[in-house]
Amino acid sequence: MSCLGNMNNVKKFLPILFFGAIVLLPSSARVFAADVNLTIRDGNTIVFSGAVPLQSTGNISLNDSEGNPHSIDSKSVLSLLNDVDQIDPTWSISNLQYFSSFGSFYLKCLADSFGNECDNWQYAVNGSYPFDSMDQNILSGGENVYLFFGPQHRVVLDSNSITTTNTLMATAQDYDYQNNKWIKRTGVTVGLTQPDPLNPFSPTEIKTQMVDGNGQATFSSVPVGSYNVGIKEDFYFPTETLLVAEAPATGGSAGCCAVASIPQPQNKISEIKPGLVFDQAKAFSFLVSNQKADGSFGEDIYSDWIAVAFSNTNQYEVNKDALKKYLIEHKTVGTLLTDYERRAMALMANGFNPYDTKAENYIKKITKSFDGKQFGDVTEDNDDIFGLIVLQNAGFALDEKIISDVVSFILSKQKANGSWDESVDMTGAGLEALSFSQSVNKNDSVKTALQKAKDFLKQNQKETGGWANVSSTAWAMEGIWALGEKPEDWVKNGKNPLDYLAENQDLDGGVKGENIKTRIWETAYAITALSGKTWNQIMQKFEKVGTSTTIKVAKKSVATAIVAVTPLKTEEIEPVRPNWFRKFFQSIFDFFF
Repeated sequence: MSCLGNMNNVKKFLPILFFGAIVLLPSSARVFAADVNLTIRDGNTIVFSGAVPLQSTGNISLNDSEGNPHSIDSKSVLSLLNDVDQIDPTWSISNLQYFSSFGSFYLKCLADSFGNECDNWQYAVNGSYPFDSMDQNILSGGENVYLFFGPQHRVVLDSNSITTTNTLMATAQDYDYQNNKWIKRTGVTVGLTQPDPLNPFSPTEIKTQMVDGNGQATFSSVPVGSYNVGIKEDFYFPTETLLVAEAPATGGSAGCCAVASIPQPQNKISEIKPGLVFDQAKAFSFLVSNQKADGSFGEDIYSDWIAVAFSNTNQYEVNKDALKKYLIEHKTVGTLLTDYERRAMALMANGFNPYDTKAENYIKKITKSFDGKQFGDVTEDNDDIFGLIVLQNAGFALDEKIISDVVSFILSKQKANGSWDESVDMTGAGLEALSFSQSVNKNDSVKTALQKAKDFLKQNQKETGGWANVSSTAWAMEGIWALGEKPEDWVKNGKNPLDYLAENQDLDGGVKGENIKTRIWETAYAITALSGKTWNQIMQKFEKVGTSTTIKVAKKSVATAIVAVTPLKTEEIEPVRPNWFRKFFQSIFDFFF
């Protein structure tokens, strides 16, 4: 953000956080005064660009996402965007919130051809970031207005994991929204911080350094620990995560990964090697280096799983946009129901409506395969497990017959040893699918099944800390997250699943192996498993079509109604901003209001 003063100025400056609000403008006669040049950018894509007539002096009434009307100035930036929203069918506002405490709107989500982007829309007028919200910024005509998705500034680290003997290079950057480029930023201070539990308004600064003429700051002798790295002038938002481990006692190289100490059993000291930390930044770089010209990663199975992995990072915007474009322009042509379920997961993870992506309804493909008891092939259970994972994020409730029947079918397919298909992979997926049922309804049979599946994973964990391979380990971790547990607590022979993944990362950042396709596939699995989120948490939530789904009349034609992409409320979706950010501003609201 541009700046926030001390606590006495909080009420003055907080409205800059509420950068957008766009809703449907009631049809009425309008008189326009002058033109404003408007550009809307979503990464590498120009969603809209053109001269827009500015309305004359007066007020208009706009509805928030709850249907409540609010009066705003007809010459505000908000009113201008609303006018364009009414005439341009290629994009729309899918979620708008109103904060009565500040009398301001907040643009949460905007849907365009690349999906449903949420929680980070910014705006600029004549090259400057205003201090007021869009409904309170009044135009006179002739201005250049930019609306774009993403942060204004960022800090880039040369590595997210180092040892105490390594140096860290941090680069401060400004976003050039006119050209979709990141440029060096000077005159600011980079800080390594840790949260202060007694003061959520300000983290504890461990080390700070002013950037040089290239926007870079160098840190050395950083103590062991986990840090957030950000810009002091931005009040440390956004930040990058840094993990610092103890250097090995006798030489060695951090190479692709940082070195960390691990518990050493008294009778096996000589056999213990320094632990490793999986370098996710290098893993993403490995994936990017293998992206095809059309944005894909080869066969759909690779592209889909990598799309899920990429949804967990705010970097590589160009690569993400290319992959998103591929997903929506190339319908998957599968021979198995799981092909469509996997594509639905990839789309939903990136904000695309699974009910209507380029006129393809992936939810219908799943529900049409229901035979009254289960989905797809009656001899398989993987299509039922993944069908349940998708539908529980597509607005289907636990008490619906199709869901309760599929839960019963999945339970019936569990083996006596607690597994599904004698497979670690499917047992991890089964845990994730059924944890939904357990959280909503304390079903004893589901509770028993989850415990049996957990026992199976425990019994089959290897001395390496992982399971048979990286894929199995990653899917087992999905089950562990679904149980509400942490992989680092699953220790076998002094090692845990995190150690296993790190030990199987190659120097180029990808998972070790001879087959490049398998390496790409497993690297995507590892990144997703290390995100700390289940597939359910990664996927955005959509309302069920045909029930309470919001309907929006298509622009330019009353005859063609379309279903809007309508995520659930904020607390039901994992936000783009970290949890401390939401708690930070909630604390402000509670304090003042």
